[in-house]
Amino acid sequence: MPVGACSYEKSWQYAVDLISKKLNNRLGKIFDMKLIEIFSPKSFLFKEIIIGIQQEKLQTPVVTLNDKIIQSGGKLSDRIIREEIEKKDERRI
Repeated sequence: MPVGACSYEKSWQYAVDLISKKLNNRLGKIFDMKLIEIFSPKSFLFKEIIIGIQQEKLQTPVVTLNDKIIQSGGKLSDRIIREEIEKKDERRI
């Protein structure tokens, strides 16, 4: 069945790009942020997340940093991501 795609400004990719730009401006280019669509072929490389969603232990969006889940469900939050990046950065000092 044909499906009309949402405009870019209403997509998860737009949200990821916007947050990535904000964080890069604030913290510098110290990370790489990617969107992986759930149940896309690439998503199955993240078995823990797929199983968590199937068992209703996780909700989308699931945000990871260095393979650690830092957010599950709710609104995509640049504050949560920034705070986790800053914690990681503090541990390196």
